[in-house]
Amino acid sequence: MNARAQHQRDLSRILEELQLAHGRLRADDEMRYGNAMLQTPGWARLARWLAVAFVTCACAGARTATPAAAVTPRHDEASATQPQSARTQPLAGRIWDTRARAFVDQASVMVRAARERFVLLGEKHDNPEHHRLQALVLARLVEAGRRPRVALEMLDVDVQPTVAAYLATPSPSASGFGVAVDWDKSGWPPFHEYEPIFEVAFAAKLPVVAANLEHELARALVHAGLAALTAERAASLRLDRPFPPELESALEAELGEDHCGMLPPSLLAPMALAQHARDAQMARALLDGGDHVPAVLIAGGGHVRRDRAVPYYLALEGETSVLSLDFVEVQAGQTEPSRYVPAAPDGAPAVDIVWFTPRANDDDPCKAFTHARGSTARARDALGSPRLAAQVLGTSAQDPGEL
Repeated sequence: MNARAQHQRDLSRILEELQLAHGRLRADDEMRYGNAMLQTPGWARLARWLAVAFVTCACAGARTATPAAAVTPRHDEASATQPQSARTQPLAGRIWDTRARAFVDQASVMVRAARERFVLLGEKHDNPEHHRLQALVLARLVEAGRRPRVALEMLDVDVQPTVAAYLATPSPSASGFGVAVDWDKSGWPPFHEYEPIFEVAFAAKLPVVAANLEHELARALVHAGLAALTAERAASLRLDRPFPPELESALEAELGEDHCGMLPPSLLAPMALAQHARDAQMARALLDGGDHVPAVLIAGGGHVRRDRAVPYYLALEGETSVLSLDFVEVQAGQTEPSRYVPAAPDGAPAVDIVWFTPRANDDDPCKAFTHARGSTARARDALGSPRLAAQVLGTSAQDPGEL
């Protein structure tokens, strides 16, 4: 059997297994996508097969004649562990094009993503469903013949030598990567929740990039402002120019709302500066791959906004080939998709695509502000560093319960 036939056979077997695992698909669910598939225990193995099959096929100069079919099970058939409000929310699993103001299918989103140099995948950090779907998008891009660099907010740029050293070992693996970079000490959600992304990246031998600002530098920015940066570093990050006042005001107001009004006003501007610096550093990490080199960014939803986040700094460098896709949790009773779309001060959509998912939980985020543990969790999302959030709020980041 030649290589092409073998790859086609492997892919057919994978898709058959997925179909059998989730039963008969309903015709009225063409708008719903692989959430149930991604919740199966065998997802990492299947993602690995899928990526390896396509990458090997591409290297051999043999592409499959027909793209792998999208698996579109009903979301609520695999949501037994999700909150009741999520299981009954009709938006969960659907995809909204913010500019067309219309639902779109997964295939059209993937075609669009494959056309852009940079694909930015926003998330709510503690929702495992978002990480499984990010892995799915990455696998589909590999399937389409793309070989993007995989840049992550969860890795500070000073960790890149460790990342490079591990990738250079004889048999690097996704499971070993978390240990190599001391993920469990970083304060981010458990590595196993992000592991599907690394399974696809490692199987396809994609470059892994540490994209976030150094922790100590972010901390210094909060305490000392731009004086914490050398003139050269500030210029390279485009932080030596004024940020548009209307965007700055909107960001500071949102930071205050996100923290349920519990942060002192004097802290909002320093937190906004840290946010700008991190956005600028992530944009720089994407661009440093070289001219025309594609990349996927894994980051919190606030960092994929076109108006003021990573795309803003990419645009300053003349790069506009960007797709901003944000995975967004549904809310009980809210079924109007446009209500979930973040907006720029001028009312324009701040992201291109919203992909709706169930909520990780039904907890009231503001209730957590009655004690420091919740404050640290929310500050982490704003500052992007559990350690920095803990230091700003005077708590410990070592207790996983605080994150």
